[in-house]
Amino acid sequence: MIRSFACAIVAAAAAGLGSTTAVHAEIVTTLTAGEGANLSTIQIDFSNGNGYVIEYRWDGAATGFSALVSLQTLLPEFTLVYEDTAFGPLVNGLGVLGDYEFGTGDLWPEVENYWHYWLKDSGDWSWAPIGAGARQLFNGSFDGWVFGSPAAPQPIPSPAGVVVGVLVMCGLRRRRNTQAFDGVTT
Repeated sequence: MIRSFACAIVAAAAAGLGSTTAVHAEIVTTLTAGEGANLSTIQIDFSNGNGYVIEYRWDGAATGFSALVSLQTLLPEFTLVYEDTAFGPLVNGLGVLGDYEFGTGDLWPEVENYWHYWLKDSGDWSWAPIGAGARQLFNGSFDGWVFGSPAAPQPIPSPAGVVVGVLVMCGLRRRRNTQAFDGVTT
């Protein structure tokens, strides 16, 4: 009974996922920042496999880069390091909570020590053909940052998928418990 109660609590917590998806191994958490009618999702994936999703709200005009600058002001757990270039701002370092990576691309092509910028306006992720300073955000846009890999940002588990996973795990654990003690059910 205690295990069933614990599974019910875990399932209820997973059903209320809005600020965290820690049940999934790669996406560490989801953060929210800003206020406004528009919502853009910014995903940051580190080379250690940790990923963070930031739901950014704003009014008016915003670029991919201005969103990062705003996040540095809005979220104490967010770090941005960049340099101004003739082509626009170059993001060198990003940090979220305990994860931080910095690179300038000076070791490329042997080591991809830089941030790759991705967009998902509809469908799948695609490599950004423009810099973050030129990218105009819109309500529902997705921007992704991946360090040290040309791979697209990792998938974000849906809250419904997490709930189903938790319920399946609780069901399997319960079934195993009912077969314990030589046929005596618990």
